Amino acid sequence: MDLRQEEMLEHFTSMEQGSWTTVYEDWRERGGNGGIFCAFAPIAMRTRILTSPTWDVSMSDFRPGFSQHRENGEIVTSYFRSSIDDDIEPLVLCREYHGTVPSTRELTEHFRLYHNLYWDELSSQFMQPLDDGTSSAAVKVTGAKIEVRTKLLRQFQAAQGLDLVLYLDSVCMGEKSDELPEALDLTTETARISLYPGDRAGTGKFTRLLGTRVVPPPPIEKSGIWPFEEEDSHFPDFIIATDSDGDEIRHSCNPDSLSNYFGANPEAPHYLTPVYFRREVLHKYYENPELYNVSDGYLSCASLWGLRLDNSAQDYIVVFLGDLGRDLPRQERDYWRSFNITEDGPPSETLIRRAFLGQPAEPTSEDLLVRSNYVTFRRTWEEAVGWELFRKPEEADAGLLQRLRLPLNNSQAEFESSIRIMTQLFVDALNEREIQKRLPDRVDNEKGIAKLKRWMEQKGYPHAERDTQFLRNLQEIRSKATAHRKSSDYEKTLTKVFGDLRGPAAVKTFFTSALSMLTGLSEWASEVEPR
Repeated sequence: MDLRQEEMLEHFTSMEQGSWTTVYEDWRERGGNGGIFCAFAPIAMRTRILTSPTWDVSMSDFRPGFSQHRENGEIVTSYFRSSIDDDIEPLVLCREYHGTVPSTRELTEHFRLYHNLYWDELSSQFMQPLDDGTSSAAVKVTGAKIEVRTKLLRQFQAAQGLDLVLYLDSVCMGEKSDELPEALDLTTETARISLYPGDRAGTGKFTRLLGTRVVPPPPIEKSGIWPFEEEDSHFPDFIIATDSDGDEIRHSCNPDSLSNYFGANPEAPHYLTPVYFRREVLHKYYENPELYNVSDGYLSCASLWGLRLDNSAQDYIVVFLGDLGRDLPRQERDYWRSFNITEDGPPSETLIRRAFLGQPAEPTSEDLLVRSNYVTFRRTWEEAVGWELFRKPEEADAGLLQRLRLPLNNSQAEFESSIRIMTQLFVDALNEREIQKRLPDRVDNEKGIAKLKRWMEQKGYPHAERDTQFLRNLQEIRSKATAHRKSSDYEKTLTKVFGDLRGPAAVKTFFTSALSMLTGLSEWASEVEPR
């Protein structure tokens, strides 16, 4: 047994020097017991706090209440917010209920609000939202131990100009045969630590390591929030062109280093220099519709940030160089750089008309047109006819339309994803109940597409065969493509439906058919008898 407690001493004297700092711990085990605690205190109290290694606070000292004293023979009652000096602020509140319910350990509201933290039940951690839309672990709670990310602790200190006071009380039990170390008394400008050896009435030896340390605050400029936020100086270089030898020309995306129409930096590339990216750059945004929205010409992350882009071209995405530095959070810029490619064609006509000519322009990409028309069709159909042809997605499928896209590459996964989502929106969403109400009779085992065709023909819709054949093809490809083991029938089905086309080019034909269906039904809606 290490009665010298050397490891504990080393840990205590360097607790705040790693990525995480233990701010609360309580242990009781066969070899000993102890605890770690912390609080914030004014610098002016430092000398008083360090007069002794003994704690000048208790873990449960911070309940409000009343005090009474006599003054001129009268009892004077005063309210206090804390049973110790009001200038001392705890980080962890220890709530005791004397066995009626389990005790709790709570992070103070002040710290949580300062860093805008929220509790994540799944990971048992306090999380901090970041400006790129992600969250990082801020406080880890593991049993009777609480750790705080050191940077957040130090920022909180800096803002208030307070010392961080760390407390340790560690008892180590030994055997009768163990040799007791000598007593230790360590005193510095920021620490007071003592080791007390003792004998347990003939049953064994023990030592008690008692300590108080003060960690001075960083300067207020390290506070981490406005107006002391960290300066954004990360502006990576992006490929903007190639020279006469075919070598890549790169330039920083820092908007302040680019030229513009007002005469700034005349020797530098223009703010509106187009930068090209593989379409796969949008994959992570499409796959997380709860957080991101990829719309016509715009990518947004909740209400945190947004980026103008040209997503009308089939083979690439285009963003202006200055927008990459101005509108993307610093954490996202390296991600985009990993998809950066050399110029692969002109920007779309949509981008040119919108950005340079100031003209309104419809998107030219089929997936964007289908998404836009699908929303418009559902609204205009219900207004004209009185019922939904395509049912509103359930909550679990609320992001389907935002994820609908032409495949971002030639992979099978992207192909199947596009087919699956389109099938869910156009086949699975068919409002069979409302369609059946409008048919003269019920046919056993009649499926949704067959019901739709019978009703369309009954009402004289001129494109009944065209549109229902599209839906059948879509459903058949979905069925074959998502099978765990694809047989030779799969290739035969692809050839029957797409001919020699495969990948994005094949899926594009479905988007074209979907547009034709939405357009035809929209024009015909006014002729359908409302309910």
